[in-house]
Amino acid sequence: MGSNKSSSSGFALTRRHFTQAIAATAAAGAVGLPSTRAQAATSINFVGWQGYDDPVAFDDFLKSKDITLNTTYIGNNDEIVAKLRGGGVGTIDIVTPYMGYIPLLVKLDLIQPIDVSRVPNLEKVMPIFRNDPNINVDGKLYGIPFTWGGGPMVYDPAVITNVPTSWKDLLKPEFTGKVGMMDDPLGNMMIGALVATGTSTPTKITAAQLEQTIDFLIEVKKQSRVVAASWGDLSDSIARGDVALTFNGWETMVKFCGDKGKVVQYTYPIERTNAWLDNYCIAKDAPNLDAAYELCNRVISVEGQKRLAEVAIQAIVNSDAVAALPADIRSLYPYDDIANYGKKAGFFGFPPVEPEGDLTTFSDWLKAYERFKTA
Repeated sequence: MGSNKSSSSGFALTRRHFTQAIAATAAAGAVGLPSTRAQAATSINFVGWQGYDDPVAFDDFLKSKDITLNTTYIGNNDEIVAKLRGGGVGTIDIVTPYMGYIPLLVKLDLIQPIDVSRVPNLEKVMPIFRNDPNINVDGKLYGIPFTWGGGPMVYDPAVITNVPTSWKDLLKPEFTGKVGMMDDPLGNMMIGALVATGTSTPTKITAAQLEQTIDFLIEVKKQSRVVAASWGDLSDSIARGDVALTFNGWETMVKFCGDKGKVVQYTYPIERTNAWLDNYCIAKDAPNLDAAYELCNRVISVEGQKRLAEVAIQAIVNSDAVAALPADIRSLYPYDDIANYGKKAGFFGFPPVEPEGDLTTFSDWLKAYERFKTA
């Protein structure tokens, strides 16, 4: 989220900040309220992003299952690791990490494999998400994917008549002063690495490649009129006509700009872009396992998924829920060609958090990004 630029959640953070207030307000009447049968209710300890509890809490579902939510909201994915390692194992039930964190959580033995027989709605989760290698470790599923998105190039078709096909096109003289960027360390550097180094795995790069990546981002910055602090700010910049196209983006900006009377479109450049996938995970030794599975199944139900799409305007994974969406909401994301989404955007793993040969760590990335910030 935009207020935590050093967070290791990167692009997913900034997107969540834009929508969490809507979802949190909607959920306020349900989350954390005692059941009418409070003594018999199961209290689930939920550690995750604000708003990610709403799809299971917006109606009478929790009450019908005698479940109450004890929620702890996080500001970055590192807090999930810290809370589980700091005594949370055995007390926390559900956590909601970005997919790139799941291999680390498995390595640290902080989450448990999913018994897929207890999550029947998984059958309706589209294969591109259910089979993502980040959430399937050593042949076992460790996350219930429930929302996703990517970083396409967003543009104003009234101004941009020759739509760029490459991120490198943003460096052309005709786009000087017309580009908008997000202050999104992880997202920017993933895309930058794809373009500047030609790598297919942008989170596994050497120090020399990292240098190339930052050099490219600085060149894009020179072309930019704004480096926005939030997706709301970037959308406003396009809606006002301050910028005409973006480096990095979000499919939902079509809705944000449309609400302000500006028609925008998006495209996926030939080098591809980054994508993110957020999950419900069950903590190791979760004390309320039956209730945890009820929530995992609920968040990917048609009802829960429609709620997420229609209220928080986020992309969803359940194919039946997608079919049930209003046309204007469904059209925001490329659901009609979802099988080929991986050719346009990659669900890349997280950069190493500890040294691995000659690969740069996420700490190295953050230090390098400061050169972009001060350029």
